[in-house]
Amino acid sequence: MATFSGADQKWLVETAQGLIVKDPAAAKAWLLTARALFPRDFGIQYQSYCIAKTSRNLKEAAKLLYDLFIQFHHEATLWQELHCITMAMQSDQSDSYTSFLSELFETLPKQAQHDILLQVAEHTNDTLAHCKLQLLLLNKFSSAVVTHGVKLIETLANAEKMHNDKNPVNCFRKLLVCDVLPIILSNTDVMCTSKQLYKWLQKSTEFYISYVIRSKSADNKTNNPGFKSPLKSPDASSQRFSYIEGLSEKDGLVENPWGSLHNLLILTGNRLAWNMDNIVPTDRNCRQQLLYLSRVYKATNKMALSDTLKAAHIKPILYSLILLFFQCLHGYLKYKDPEQFVGIGSPGSQQGMLVLLHNVEVATKKKKDRSEHKKAKLEKQDDVGDTAKETIGVWGMNKDKGELLEVFSTAVNSWQLLAADEAFDKDFNWLLHHWKAERWTWFVSFQIDMAIYTGDTPKALIMLEDGQETGSAQGQIEALLQLASCFLAMKHYQKACDMALEAVAKLPETTEAKTPSLEDAKSGNNLQFVSCTPTYILPFCIKLILMCYKKIFMSGGVNEIALGHMIVMMQYDWPKEEKLFTQVIEVIMQQGTFTYTEFFKYTINIDILEEVAFLKTDEGGKVDLDLLPHLVTQQRTRTVTRGVTKGGEEDFKTALEKQMARYDDNLLSILKLFLTDDKSSVKEALVL
Repeated sequence: MATFSGADQKWLVETAQGLIVKDPAAAKAWLLTARALFPRDFGIQYQSYCIAKTSRNLKEAAKLLYDLFIQFHHEATLWQELHCITMAMQSDQSDSYTSFLSELFETLPKQAQHDILLQVAEHTNDTLAHCKLQLLLLNKFSSAVVTHGVKLIETLANAEKMHNDKNPVNCFRKLLVCDVLPIILSNTDVMCTSKQLYKWLQKSTEFYISYVIRSKSADNKTNNPGFKSPLKSPDASSQRFSYIEGLSEKDGLVENPWGSLHNLLILTGNRLAWNMDNIVPTDRNCRQQLLYLSRVYKATNKMALSDTLKAAHIKPILYSLILLFFQCLHGYLKYKDPEQFVGIGSPGSQQGMLVLLHNVEVATKKKKDRSEHKKAKLEKQDDVGDTAKETIGVWGMNKDKGELLEVFSTAVNSWQLLAADEAFDKDFNWLLHHWKAERWTWFVSFQIDMAIYTGDTPKALIMLEDGQETGSAQGQIEALLQLASCFLAMKHYQKACDMALEAVAKLPETTEAKTPSLEDAKSGNNLQFVSCTPTYILPFCIKLILMCYKKIFMSGGVNEIALGHMIVMMQYDWPKEEKLFTQVIEVIMQQGTFTYTEFFKYTINIDILEEVAFLKTDEGGKVDLDLLPHLVTQQRTRTVTRGVTKGGEEDFKTALEKQMARYDDNLLSILKLFLTDDKSSVKEALVL
């Protein structure tokens, strides 16, 4: 509120205010008189401005505001008004009053605009508000970029440190990376050292990686040191808004983050006098980008360059590789765990997250060392073709399988190219350490998948065992499945079986009656991406446990209980398991007896029921079968062991007919019950 230096001044203004509605011309005349009589009275001059603003007289209000700024720039009321105007210029709202204030500012002389922004920023105690005003100044006046640009970057960096913001996705870093740096780097008159440029590039890379690659679990959280990211994914398909504490929705949204980072890479490279031909163009797919970088890397290594010139050629390759790696990793994560990294309407339309596992059919077969094969391919450099389609199947994903495999294999190949060069490896690992990448659970998950893909199963096991007890319930199931898969590949059958049983125990109940297609599982792929849902995971576990039993069976080390368990599990992939079933039957016939009292509880396959019943006949070998639960025999108070009594024959026939009538029951539910209720027996029967 403006104050007046005397009663006369106050009376003149009040008289003018009373005439505004009835007689605007008279009101204006009174104000002109008051301003003429008391030109140095702030109250009169300010009220004249307020009346002009209220009546939406743009030119008059701008002239009066300019006069106020020139003559009364020490008045607190004036600074409050100027602050409101600058806030309106930064507002996301588009109401008439906000628009008028913005137009009012634009009507002022350019030098006045410059000085107002600069001085309002200096009068602002809030660091974030101060930086926003400085940014507004830089956007409007190129001359201010040279004077205030680097200083603003330092202010933002120090503010981030002062707030102890461990999360790189914060309001200060966003302004620095997305808003200030492009302006600074585009102005060649701004003097920057190489150290500053590399530091800014590293901060930018960390920000964009953390901004884009984050999980849905971060939604609706506030920014604190223990929290990975308070930001919602900016992916267009997610239909979720981004959020950075301290910024409006508009200011917190980063359009095309990977493109923006690539643009910063180009701007930085120009300032550092890099060989810009070594920055990969983005008008090609990820595999073509990797091929391009591989070729320029090979060509650069053949050059005889000084250390300075070598840096100008090598650094663009290094940072292009890092950008390509994380961009492909992000693409991979969107398919691997769509609900966490994309949201509703996942790109692959699969059910649940995907987990990379060994194909049970080929995991125990002898094969070439895949890691050596990949190393040999990288040494050629020109050959970075994708072999993922040849080695990985996808089970439980309806479309986009090719893109999933492409981004995954390109991420792996990019990583390996970075690791193949000593200087690259050193710089990249320094960045990962500086960024505290070990806190990125998604990054650790990728490293496990990469170890499995490249054949480094022991490394995958170490990483899995280190993090087995942490994470969500879904994450624990994924870890157990990969442990089981790796143990199977290393022929540790007991451990593989134990891990698979633990995974089954953690699975929720499934009402899916239809068994999923095993088309992909039947292929010769070494690995499989499997949808981490009961419908797909339960069949995988059944096949894995049966494979463990099969390996022991082939060595002649199973007992009657193990044979019974095998028969129960063979039902799932029938008639594919018919050959194994025939071998089991032959063993039973050789023994002449077979005791397995859980048989009728879990067996509903008609072919199997008929074949086992045939064993009792003369043609079948007249095998003594003890398959009925002992509880039944106790209730009837008679012995039915091995079908000796007539009553036992009747009980056997009744049980057989009952199970045949259940042929259409939910087999997955029955087998889950078997692996859950008989978990201990399944474990013990596998021990040699």
